[in-house]
Order: sequence, then C-alpha cells, then structure tokens
Amino acid sequence: MIENFIYPLGLLVLATIGVAVRRWVKRGDPLAVTGEIIVPKAWEVALPTVDSLPSKVPEDQRTYWPMYWLLRQRGAADFRTTSARVLVENRSEQPLTITDITVHKKLEDVPFDAAWVRYPPAGAAEALVLDFLLDDDRPKAWSATYEGSAENLIRTGSRPYFEDHSITLSPGETQTLLITGRADSVRCSWRLEIETFQAGRRKVVPVVPEGGAFLTSGTPAEGFSNRWEWSWYEGDAARFVPPPT
Repeated sequence: MIENFIYPLGLLVLATIGVAVRRWVKRGDPLAVTGEIIVPKAWEVALPTVDSLPSKVPEDQRTYWPMYWLLRQRGAADFRTTSARVLVENRSEQPLTITDITVHKKLEDVPFDAAWVRYPPAGAAEALVLDFLLDDDRPKAWSATYEGSAENLIRTGSRPYFEDHSITLSPGETQTLLITGRADSVRCSWRLEIETFQAGRRKVVPVVPEGGAFLTSGTPAEGFSNRWEWSWYEGDAARFVPPPT
C-alpha cells in the first residue's frame, strides 16, 4: 500500500522539482538519453545550515522519496555518494559507440558540516556500474560492482573503464548504466558528458539534471555539528532524533 502511495507522489515530485534528469531526443539525433537520480530507501544527506532542517514535516512528505526531495529543496547534498540511472538508446540505423563518459565539475568547495541527516533502512537489475571519485581533478569512470549490499561498492579492473573498453549499441539497442559519483573530502556540483562515435563522426551529449547539477558532499574535516535521524518507525510521532550510537 505504501508503494502505491509513493509512486504517484514520486511522479508529482518528479514533474515539479526536477527529480528526473533531462530527456532530450532532438529530431535527427542518433543517441537518446534518459536518466534519473536514484533515491534509495535508506539515504544520507549533508545540510549547509541547521535552519535547513524543517521544523515540521507535512504528512505527505514523511516517507523516503518525498523526504529526500524536501531536504534537497532546502539545500541538502547527497552525503558521499550520488547515484543515477542512465538509459542510452541508439535510434539510428547504424551502430553507435560510446567511447567515454566524463564528469565535469561546476563548483567545488569544502563539504557541508552543519548537519548530517539519515533516513534509516527498514531491514538492498543487471546493469553496468560506472564509478567516479569526485575528489580527483578529472574524475574517470571505473567499472564497479555491489558486493552483498547497496552500500558496499567495489571497483573492478586495473584501469579506468574507457581506457580499454567502449560501449557499442546496435541499431535500436538500449542499455542501462548505473552511475555513482563519490566524494570523500570535497563538495561539488557536477554533470556527465557522453562521448560518442558514429559513421566517422564524434559527438558529445551532456547529461544535466532538470533542476541543475548533481550535488555531492564529502565528510567535513572537523565532523558534523549536528547528526539527526528521521524516526519514520515511530509512525505519527516521527521526528528528527539523534541516531543510535
């Protein structure tokens, strides 16, 4: 029943605050890209100020998806990891090769340290996972895999993925890519660019969220001034409480 409630609400949020990544399929463009930020059922965010924490949370925004976007609207950044799902489709009559996917950082600063907020778990599709370390000057895509849980991401391979791989799409073929951008000691907004090669021509396709860029914040050097957990398990009495030690 909860899922039935979350789904239409999520669609509304998607339309009004730009949860989904821009879909663009210009007439004649061979590559169609559709993406969305992945909001897990357990997440962590960093807040720029204590005032960013709402004093009252409306009843229709207390579950994991709307609560996440409520805090994002108030300036929160994903803590340490941002995940996105990108669907690429070759809409042409010729094979198309993706030769690289790159991260472009628009803003870089120290991590938020005012407050850390967690939405705790209630109890973790086959796709290529590409992982970027945002602390690097020029983040490179590395293949990765989840071992045991969604929180345990392990890089695979001995070098960046596109140094010895490419992704070729046959006419009409689609492929799902899972993208993670991780920050340890920086805070940055960022976007993706997909480099393609087809029929002797190269092209760059940007991937930018509707509401701006992805925003990820690492761990502050002096720790967080405040740490909170949303106690959804208390039902109607749910509130922000100190997390268990």
